[in-house]
Order: sequence, then C-alpha cells, then structure tokens
Amino acid sequence: MEFTYITDTETLRRELKKLENSPYLYLDIETTTHEDFTKTKIRLVQFGDDKNTLVVDLFECPQCAELLKEFLPKKAWIGHNLKFDIKNLYYHYGIEPLTTFDTFIASVLLGNERNSLQAVVERYLGEYLDKSEQLSNWGAATLTQSQLSYAAKDVEILRRLFPILLKELNARADGGKEFLKRTRVAEIFGLENPVAIVEMAMVKETGKLEANGFMVDVETLKGMLKKLKLELQKAQINFVTRYGKVDIFSPKQVAQFLTRRLGLKLPSTKKGNAATDDKTLSEYIDNPAVAEIVRIRKLKKVYDKIRELVGFVREDGRVYPEFKQIGAKTGRMAASSPNVQNIPRDLRKIFRAPEGKRLVIADFSQIELRIAAEYVNEERMIEAFKKGEDMHVITASLVLGKNKEEVTKEERQLAKAMNYGLIYGISAKGLMEYAKFGYGVDITLEEAKELIKRFFKAFPRFYEWHKSLREALREKGRVEGKTLLGRHYVAETFQDAANYPIQGTGADMLKLAVNIFSHQAKEWGYDARIVNLVHDEIVCEVPEEQAEDVAELLKESMEFAGSLLLKEVPVEADVNISQNWEK
Repeated sequence: MEFTYITDTETLRRELKKLENSPYLYLDIETTTHEDFTKTKIRLVQFGDDKNTLVVDLFECPQCAELLKEFLPKKAWIGHNLKFDIKNLYYHYGIEPLTTFDTFIASVLLGNERNSLQAVVERYLGEYLDKSEQLSNWGAATLTQSQLSYAAKDVEILRRLFPILLKELNARADGGKEFLKRTRVAEIFGLENPVAIVEMAMVKETGKLEANGFMVDVETLKGMLKKLKLELQKAQINFVTRYGKVDIFSPKQVAQFLTRRLGLKLPSTKKGNAATDDKTLSEYIDNPAVAEIVRIRKLKKVYDKIRELVGFVREDGRVYPEFKQIGAKTGRMAASSPNVQNIPRDLRKIFRAPEGKRLVIADFSQIELRIAAEYVNEERMIEAFKKGEDMHVITASLVLGKNKEEVTKEERQLAKAMNYGLIYGISAKGLMEYAKFGYGVDITLEEAKELIKRFFKAFPRFYEWHKSLREALREKGRVEGKTLLGRHYVAETFQDAANYPIQGTGADMLKLAVNIFSHQAKEWGYDARIVNLVHDEIVCEVPEEQAEDVAELLKESMEFAGSLLLKEVPVEADVNISQNWEK
C-alpha cells in the first residue's frame, strides 16, 4: 500500500496539487485521545483521492495546518463516523468540509445493526480490519511504520467502501424530491436517495453542533444547586419528623407506608406490586403525605438534572453534548453527556449567549398536527391551517358544539389534549390522564369516551387511518410505510405505526431546515452557530448585530423546509431573540 508521509510544507504543497481536480477526498484523522476533544491534539490527517494517499503529521509540521485550512474546505469529504473528524478539525482549526458522505450513516440507513468500520468492512468487503493500532500512542515523539500504515489503510478502505454503499443507497432511492437532486451532496457524490442526501449533508452540521457547545450561566447554576440541596434536605427532614423514617425514593417503602400506615388502596403494577409512580400518586394528591412525596421527588429530579449539568461544564463555561444523528427509528436525533433535549422549561434560562452575542430560538408551530393533517389528508384541518385559524379552538368548537367565540381557555386546553393525543390513537383512559397531567383539565372516563367519538366524527380521516393500521397489524403483524421525505419504517405496534410517519417527517423537516439555514448563513457571511436542536426547535448563537437578520433567515429556512415536504398545509416557525434560552 503506497502513501506519502508528510512532515514539511514543501512536500504537502506538491502533493496537494495532485488532488486539485478531485471533487471529494477520503479522509480520517488520528488524535492523542478520544476522551475530551477540547483538550486532545490532532496528530495525523490522512486523506486522498482515488489514486493518492497523504498522511500529514501535524506534530512534525505544525505549519501544515495552514495549508490544510486553505485546501480541505474546498472539497467534499468521505469518511466513517465523520462527525468525529469534523468536530475535531472544526474546533481546533476552523476547518469544515464542503459537504459529506459518511459510510457509518450509510450503514445505519441500510438497516444494519452493527456499524463500526470493522463491521462494515467485514459485511461489504468480506475482510477483517485490524484496529489494534487505534489504542497505540499517537502522541509519541516518533510514530512507527505500523501506525502510519494503519492510518493510510483507513483511506484505502474508504476508497473501496464508498462505491458499494453509494450503489446500495441509490438502489433504494424513491422517485420524486427533485429539489434534492440539485444539492451539493447529490451532485458531487451522485447520490439519488432523498433521505440519504439529507442525512449526509447533516453529518457536517452535527459535527459542528458538537464542536460549538452551549454556554451555561455557571454561577446561577451553582447557586440553584446549593439552594435546591438545602430545600431538598429540609423537605426530607420535615417528612421524617412528621411521618417517621421512610425512604421516599424506594417504591417498596413508599408502598408499605401508603397502604399500611395511611390505608390507601393503590392499583397494582404488572408484577403485582402496589404502584407508586408519580402519575398514580397524583390521583391521591389531596392527601398531605402523598403531596409531599410527589413534591420531594420533583425536587430531587431537578436537583439531579442540575448536578448532572454542573458535572459537564468545561473550563470555558460551556457544555459539549454528544448528538446521535439518527437516534431513533423515526430519524430523530438524541443528545447525551448531557442530554440538552430534555431540559425542563424552568431550567432553560441557565443556558445563555456570551457577552456581545444573542440566542436566536426558533421552533415549528404545531408541526406534528400540521404533518398529521397532510399525511392523512384531513380536509377540515387542512382548511383551518390554510386560513390561519387556531386549530385548538376549531377542534373545541367542532367537538363541543360551540361557536368559536364561546370557547373558553380550559376548553382550548382540552382540545390540545385531544389534538395531540387522538391523532396517535390514545385510549379513553389515556386521554383522561393526558388532559389532566398534560393540560390541567379534569374529565371523567365516560366524558373521554364521548369526546373521542365526537373527535373522529369531526375528523373522519384519522379514524379511517387508525382503522387501516389496526387491520394491517392484525393481518400481517406489522405496518410498513414511509415519511413524507421517503424514510422507510416498519412498525409492529399500533402506537409506533401511528407515531413513526408523523415524528419521522418532523425529523426530516428539522434536518432539511438546518441544512438550508447553515448553507445560506455561510453564503451571506453570518457568524451563526447552532448550539442545540430539540426535535422541532433550533437554537442559534449569533453576534448581537446580526441577530435580527439571522432570526429572519432562520424563520425563512424552516418555513421553506416545511413547504418542501407539506404541499397542502402551510408551515409556520416562531422565532425570538434572547440572552437566555427561554421564550
């Protein structure tokens, strides 16, 4: 295997000329550690075209980084788990690709469960890839020939994998979605699969998202932690003083206390134990002891979340979450270390923009309802959205038989529970609980049953859709379908069958919006850095003087992305500018 090991700028300049005409490069890097990317050092950057392979040693030639900064952003990159390479190169050198093709993402999209480079090589090339050198000392003064060959081998492997995976993805491509065939990903790589085009473009954005991090108000966070700790200790001491020694966080002890001491008759779990979860206990909230147990548990959850966040704050005052680009079957992303997608609303204010910057926060308005209306072709809903009417008021009016002007605030809340619950086919009991715990509206089981009948009478297409899903499950044991972008899914339960196409289309739309916005922001010279993505929401950090323009661009990008997938229902994005992550 031939490669050129580069330790000086003169050789690098000469070798780069050989790659000038290639639209894309096969690329990989080696770092001194995989632990904390903000403190790691990039040792090698290995890349090449279909014939040449360069292995650039940045320890031997620190000046080579300047040439790479100039050359690499002009090219598209092909790699395996490219998010890692982009995150490191972007964070340390500000280097990002023109666009990307990731063999890891390709393998995931093709439905494979094992997607490491080793597994992909074994599956598609029928070979064993030795990765033992990965754990070797990449910070050594002098690298061994074995280490250099290992680095170059990854480029050669990518060269062979790319055409195979490209062909597999294109073989599964659906027709239509012509707008995607004009994108860089499609034109540079020859990719025709709509979902793959969106996901491949998103690799670059996910890498940059992880590199950007999200600033936290550390002093406020620590102050909240201290205050909550005292409040939690005081509440626990008061409970023990009043009721005796009971471990509130032990379901067994709480069950014994509530049933034996207080004489409550609790429902049983599937295992036959007394149920003591918060939802069950909320039915007995009038009891002071139960109310206190629920309150202490809530305090503990908030305390644990804040303590978790404090542990992830780096020296620069930011957290750097990891984002799994395809974190669920729906295509939704998932965040961890820390999970910044499930921050309680009252805690969001601890995330902020640095001095001189602002957060631009935008989310799709009622997006799941809009997608559902178009997906099942529910004409009444589509018409209401076209007219710009309040969908929850419309539902309350139709289901409760009242004029729109007469609908009360509580009735609108009830309609929200119906809209967001019944499109997914929840039961009468489910609606009763969802209305109470989600929207603060009490209804009886009989009332819930009647509301469901009226809802499906008002919106019959949902009833027909749910009926067809149940029939398919009964006959075949599964439901196969596609999102409006064409993402394939297989569902084996009714809940999943109703959920996947709606949430999946929402995930497709968000990724489309991110790709459109990032491309346009760069074209127009905005320093707009996406710092968080939450299913239907984009949070962006921008210089104060650019905030208004970026807010307008973000709103336009999201609504344009929506219009590419929804042809009947208009899509709206709400946007605001703030110092903190709150609305």
